[in-house]
This record gives sequence, structure tokens and C-alpha cells, in this order.
Amino acid sequence: MPTLVETVSLLAAVVATATGILVARRRRSSPLALPLAIMMFGASLWASARALLHVAEDSVPATVALHYLVFPGAAAVAGATFWYLAVLSGRRLSGRARALLLVHPALLVVALVLDPVHEWFLRVHADGTTVTVGAGPLYWVHTAYCYALVAAGIVLGLGAMVRAVPGHRRVFGVAVLAATIPTLGNVLTTLVAARSENLHLTPAFLLVSAAIWWWVERFGGHSTVVPVTTRQVLEVIDDAVLVLDPRGRVIDANPAARSLVGVPGGGGLDAAADAPWRSYLDGDPARRDRGTLTTASGTVLDVRVTPMTDAAGRAAGTVVVLRDVTELERLRAELVDQATRDGLTGLLNRRALGQRLADAVDEAGRTGRPLSMVLVDVDHFKAVNDSHGHAVGDAVLVAVGHELAVATGPGETAARLGGEEFVLLLPGATAREAALRADDVRTRCAGLRVPTDREPVRVTLSAGVATLTPGATADDMLRAADDAMYVAKDAGRDQVVGASDPSVSSTRSP
Repeated sequence: MPTLVETVSLLAAVVATATGILVARRRRSSPLALPLAIMMFGASLWASARALLHVAEDSVPATVALHYLVFPGAAAVAGATFWYLAVLSGRRLSGRARALLLVHPALLVVALVLDPVHEWFLRVHADGTTVTVGAGPLYWVHTAYCYALVAAGIVLGLGAMVRAVPGHRRVFGVAVLAATIPTLGNVLTTLVAARSENLHLTPAFLLVSAAIWWWVERFGGHSTVVPVTTRQVLEVIDDAVLVLDPRGRVIDANPAARSLVGVPGGGGLDAAADAPWRSYLDGDPARRDRGTLTTASGTVLDVRVTPMTDAAGRAAGTVVVLRDVTELERLRAELVDQATRDGLTGLLNRRALGQRLADAVDEAGRTGRPLSMVLVDVDHFKAVNDSHGHAVGDAVLVAVGHELAVATGPGETAARLGGEEFVLLLPGATAREAALRADDVRTRCAGLRVPTDREPVRVTLSAGVATLTPGATADDMLRAADDAMYVAKDAGRDQVVGASDPSVSSTRSP
């Protein structure tokens, strides 16, 4: 009658075989399926050999053969366990690495075939139908190698579990547990067998391990996909991530960072000591968490700097995240420009002029530099619209806007105030200089001829000039120029008039 151990061994063989068949069906869709299937079939061979010892107890050759069959199964379990955990941890075994894993099983088969002659692996003694088995030197070499291989796989699995995203750490924990259980059982069997020859605990642990793998395959689906690690996440994101030690040296960088910094290969990032983002590391920690920098090549970088500390609160390093926002900044600048520009003429609009005028008045008050303004109005504009339509009226405004833009020098501002009114803001220009500039614009516009479906439209302007004096405000200056412009209209149009407001100096064009 079979013992409890042999019954458990048979059950372990059945569960392992069923799991291996279930997993093998997915070998084409998952890199984890093949090593797990080999692991299960190896466990099945191992447990089956132990379970059948009771059946073969009356035959010495059969008993010896079953003792030998245990070891190919153990070799398959050890090699496949390492293979599985290596792939699970994100490594890809090359053909050469897989070939090296086959060296041990191949040598094992040779050793077992020659063992009846040399007894280097097992020392078999038969007394009638009773077979006693002892360990030879190659047995211990084989056992040490298997333990080392499984231990290496467990180390890889634990390391990957630490690096994995939280949602996938359970996958590594289950795999490491299932790999550890039979190894622990075999260690206990090796220790106990010295005292009780017929007590073999490994099959019981194989049953637990096979049951775990069956549950994983049946309900967990771990063999369908390799879990995601934090490193894999960093490698695929577009943001550049650099990790610096407390002294500011780059100790790690993802591919996006290497590409953005411009350093090929796996090292040399510290050569970019003058990288613009490094200036953030020397600034005020309270202000350096985020900002925008423009490199010499024109690339605009969004920079985020996050200091790291250890459990004791000591500086552990810094994480720098860089994002290329050049296109985003271009679009933002374009939107800002559209918000401050007049849609018809392309000059600054009234809102932007108000800010420019306020800044110019403040600067003039601080520096004492003169500040002048020319307010221009298109003569008889309503009549142009009424006679020729708004399309021609728009063409007149565009033509006047172009002449004002051409007349605008560095630091000066041309803007459309609204309707047919325009402003030329002239920092540094005296009243006389502003009047001469205004009359030049008036003369150039007088030469314009805007085509229509009838006769061309002739353009004339009336302009008022005002110059800021101490105590005057931006509103005072604008009001004075407006008053002067209406004086020019009342005087017959097509002329330039200086302001007569007491708080603003005035002049007339020559």
C-alpha cells in the first residue's frame, strides 16, 4: 500500500502535469509560458518518479531507474525557475544563455548513464529486493548548482519586485514564493534523509508549488504578460528624467534625458556641467521647484527640480525633470501676440497700447527722457465707407497701418486705438521731433491711392502731437493729443497740430 508521501507525490505529479499543459498552450503569446511549462513538466517527472517507487519495489532495476529519473526533473525545475524569473524581471535570455542552461541537463544525463559503472552520482546497494541509495560527489555538485540557479532567479525576482510599479509587485511576490517552496522542501529533505531514509518531503512542497502555479495560470494570468517595472516606465515616457547625487553629479538618466542633453551611450552626462538646468540647482530652494529656461540653441525647457531626503531627513539627491516645451511656448507666444494685435492692421491694439503707454510714462518719470505721442485720424473715413463700402474702408486702414509700422523705429510703438484712429508712441522724442515724424507720416499717407471699382481713394490724415512733462499722466497725454488732433480737423484736416494743454508742452509743424 502506498505511503502518504507517495500519495502526495502522485497528486503533485497530476497537478503539475495539468498546469504544464494549461500553460504550454500560451507559449506563442507569452515569453513566460515556455519556462513555466518546462518547470511544471520537470516537477511532474520528479514527483512521478517518487510516487512510483512503491510500485517498483519488487524490481531492483526499476527502483534504481526511478531514483535516477528524479534528477533530470530536478534539473528542469531549477533551470526553468531561473529562466522564468529572469524573464519576469525584465531580462531577455539570448539563445546563447538558453544554451548554457542546457549544459547542466546534458552533463547530468551523461553522468547518470555512466553512473552504474562509476557510482560518482549515486551509490546504490541492493540486498535482495531492498535498494539503499547513497550520495556520491557529483550528487552534491548537482545539488549545489540547482540551489545556486534557483537562488539567482529569486534574487532577480526580488530585485524586480522592488523596482516594479505597486500594482505589479504582487506578481513577483507570488512567483518568488512558488519558486522558494520546493527549494525549501528539498533542503529539508536533504537534512532529514540523513536520519530517516524513507522520508522525502520534496513532493509535498512540489504539490503546494504546483497548486500555486495552477491558481496563477487559471485565475491570475501572470504568464500572459511580463509585469511593468519603474525602469520600463521611465524609459518610455517623453519627459527627460535625471537623478543627481547630493553633490549634483548625474547618477542616472532615462533615454529621453540622454537624447535631450545630447550625450550618447550610457555615460558622460556629467560632461554637460554647463547645462542650463544646472543653474536651478544653485538657486533658492524655495523658488527652484519649477521654471522655464531657453538654451543657446533656442530650445525652451520646462524644468522641475525635486530634492530627495532619506528617512533621517538628510539630503539624498535631486530629481530633475525636463520637458521640451519649445512648440508650446511658440503657440503661447502666438496666442499672446494675437491677443495684443489688431486683427485688421497687425498693429498693437488699444489694450496693448495702454500697457506700453503706462510703462513709457513710468520710465520717462524715472529717467527724465522726453516722451511724445502722435494721435492720427483718417480724414473723411465715414464718407469712404458710405461711398465705396467697408472693404475699401478696411483697405484704407490697412494702408495707413502699414505706413505707421514702417515709420516705427526701435523702442517705438504703433497701435490702432480704434475705428480710424491710430497712435504713434515715441520714447526719447521731443515735441519738435515728434511733429516732424508725424508730418512725415502724413505726407507719405497723402501719396497713397487705394483702388476701388471707380476712382482711387486719396488718403489724408489729421494728427495731434503731445509731449509729456513732469506731473502729467498717461491719460493727460492721450487727452491732450486727442484735443490737438481735433484742432487739426477743425483747421481744415490734412495737417499736424501740437497740444495746447497747460500740463503738456506744445508745438506746430513747420
